[in-house]
Amino acid sequence: MKEIIKITENNGKKAVNARDLYNFLEVETPFHKWMPRMLEYGFDENIDWTKMSSENQSFNIDYVLTLDCAKEISMLQRTDRGKEARKYFIECEKQLKQSPAIPQSFAEALQLAADQAKQLELQAPKVNYYDNVLQSETLLTTNEIAKDLGMSAITLNKKLHEAKIQYKQSGTWLLYSKHQDKGYAKTKTHTYQDKQGNTQTSIHTYWTEKGREFIINYLNK
Repeated sequence: MKEIIKITENNGKKAVNARDLYNFLEVETPFHKWMPRMLEYGFDENIDWTKMSSENQSFNIDYVLTLDCAKEISMLQRTDRGKEARKYFIECEKQLKQSPAIPQSFAEALQLAADQAKQLELQAPKVNYYDNVLQSETLLTTNEIAKDLGMSAITLNKKLHEAKIQYKQSGTWLLYSKHQDKGYAKTKTHTYQDKQGNTQTSIHTYWTEKGREFIINYLNK
């Protein structure tokens, strides 16, 4: 983004020199009359603006404005230049929020490191849960999940069927295509002998830990 008004630092906050804003806005009223008039719109000294001695010998006083103050003053002009300045300050604020904070001192660097360590500590349980539980290859029966939820496997299967999550085919519960490729369940083929002594096969559906979480989240909605 092209810099049309210089953004500076004042007491650790982004700020604008009032004369830079005044020159960009192309205000016809002399600065020494215009600036006090603008500040009468409810702006507070040392909060919205700061008065300081000018480095330019041609002027006695300079004013430093916060971005919010500069934005509101731009709006008050009701001119195309005022609208342009306001949009510029809004875009600057967006970029500042997206940019990572850069420590300005050793103390700030230490504080940033401490904050990041604390954030990682808070995230650790979630990371461990994802790595150790959701990625686990352990498979669970519907009956095991139903017991944890305080219901029977028949009731749980019925709820999942009514929700269009699974359907029954040849005696086996299978997931609808919408949920098939999300790692919620796997099937296993078992062999057994029937009453006549013949070897038969049957397919059973088992839930992964990810599928278990999906079921719990769905039922909690």
